[in-house]
Amino acid sequence: MLTAESESRHTREAIEDEIRIFEERIGGLRRGEITEDQLRPFRLKHGIYGQRQAGFQMVRVKVPSGILNAVQLRTLAEIAETYSTGRGHVTTRENVQFHFVKMENVPAIMRSLADAGLTTREACGNTVRNVTSCPLAGVCPTESFDVTPHALATTRFFLRHPEFHDLPRKFKIAFSGCANDGNCAAAGIHDIGLIAQVRGSNGTGKRGFKVLVGGGLGSLPTEAATLTDFLPEEELIPAMEAVLRVFKEHGNYKNKLKARMKFVLRDKGIEEFRRLVAEKRKQVTTPAEVVKVPTPVQPPLVQLQPAPASGNGASPAFERWQHHNVQPQRQPGFAVVWIKLPAGTVLTRQFLGLAGLLDKHGLSAVRIAISQDLVIPWTPLDRLQEIYKDLAALDLATPGARTIADVTGCPGATTCNLGITRSLTLAELLAQEFAEETDPEAHKVRIKISGCPNSCGQHHIADIGLYGNARRVGEKQAPYYQLMLGGKISADGVQFARQIVPLPAKRIPAALKALLEFYKNDRTEGESFRTWVVRTSDEAVISKLQPFVAATDDEDDLFIDWGDNETYSLKLGRGECAA
Repeated sequence: MLTAESESRHTREAIEDEIRIFEERIGGLRRGEITEDQLRPFRLKHGIYGQRQAGFQMVRVKVPSGILNAVQLRTLAEIAETYSTGRGHVTTRENVQFHFVKMENVPAIMRSLADAGLTTREACGNTVRNVTSCPLAGVCPTESFDVTPHALATTRFFLRHPEFHDLPRKFKIAFSGCANDGNCAAAGIHDIGLIAQVRGSNGTGKRGFKVLVGGGLGSLPTEAATLTDFLPEEELIPAMEAVLRVFKEHGNYKNKLKARMKFVLRDKGIEEFRRLVAEKRKQVTTPAEVVKVPTPVQPPLVQLQPAPASGNGASPAFERWQHHNVQPQRQPGFAVVWIKLPAGTVLTRQFLGLAGLLDKHGLSAVRIAISQDLVIPWTPLDRLQEIYKDLAALDLATPGARTIADVTGCPGATTCNLGITRSLTLAELLAQEFAEETDPEAHKVRIKISGCPNSCGQHHIADIGLYGNARRVGEKQAPYYQLMLGGKISADGVQFARQIVPLPAKRIPAALKALLEFYKNDRTEGESFRTWVVRTSDEAVISKLQPFVAATDDEDDLFIDWGDNETYSLKLGRGECAA
């Protein structure tokens, strides 16, 4: 399956030719031989996205399955410091983005990434985007098997594939090791979502995948449908190729607003879609065989004896960090360490420090989670306190991972052409606001924020979701967020959050605190926030939040967004999500 022909696409010589062609194209733009409109699809295909500040680009680095080793972390540090703003941004698609990059520096960045085994190729545009997987793959106690090798093989097969880089629209694939994957891989909101399955027992178990198709968020959130309950693992790549060929043939090339595969599924229905895929599968020549790329996430070479993770004079700060940021893994004596990032931001010195930490402790990699956190698997329990000290020195030992204080947020209006509000700043602010929350059930609440309705922050699947919009208050525009409640993904499927009420951006922190107090005072004993939201009417929530809803044009503070110092005005550039 990964034949000599397919592997030839990834040689250093082939990649250098790719970068050289990119250089020639941007040279043609400077000389006036081509226009920006002519360059745009080519630029996006190579992972270079225009931002709202003229003359600057966002560079998106594909990180297959979110896995980064020490060499790659140092490369990202060099890019952040030399060509960007001294920081990177990890995303809900397990990418790393750099902002405020000059176009003339992009080829040098591409070459540095290639030397480290990374690429920007097909990180944007109408392509097969970064293939994601659960960050706990290989160590999760509830997984059927480690999906990392299958996800990496999928990446390898479709990357630079000559037939799949000019699709009707972007195409997203995610792998999960178990069905209850809402905070891990979220298979049910992808164009193809794959959930590991094992059929049979008594040593005869056969590995495969439940295959979901046609999911997506954006302005029309859609739960993926089941293509098949069990696909043998040897059929993985041929079946996905067949799905992509159906998408190419039946996708809408004329109207990008209706070009995602979810619209093909809506038009055809799942039965007809299955028939079309079965027809294409007969035409696919890719052989059915078990092909896996070895996982780079490995246990330490030196096996240490398990030891207690706490006690022995552990500080209260360590104990608090351990409570939420350390998760036992399937293998005895080891744990997964969660690193809570401020809305996905990693500084140059933190990239470098993480690389040094991996080397010092003999660890193979960190992984990016869809929550915009980092995880370090295979951490020996008897080194937890030492690793905590190393992370604290990097300002990466903030407690509260996987709690209400671990807020997801896209860049929004800080850099994105389609951003309406500064969602990144609000995410950081809310993380600080809820850092001292002590209620065990409130801890379980997940907040996700997008700067526009497109759901890059995945607000549709959050307990509390927010997306940016603008509204007139009197004669002036003010930054607002639409409040949404009750989203989730679980083994029972996808439940999209319901829209409740628009709120001024400046009142969001106070409004959410009031919402949490309403929940705490109104809940039954042991009732979760999610269960409470289901039984609580929109009218009851809106009534409690009414003091934060009403706005008048003499409240000057309402017209300045978080993180800004100028009076708000809606400034949208040309969106490139559908370019």
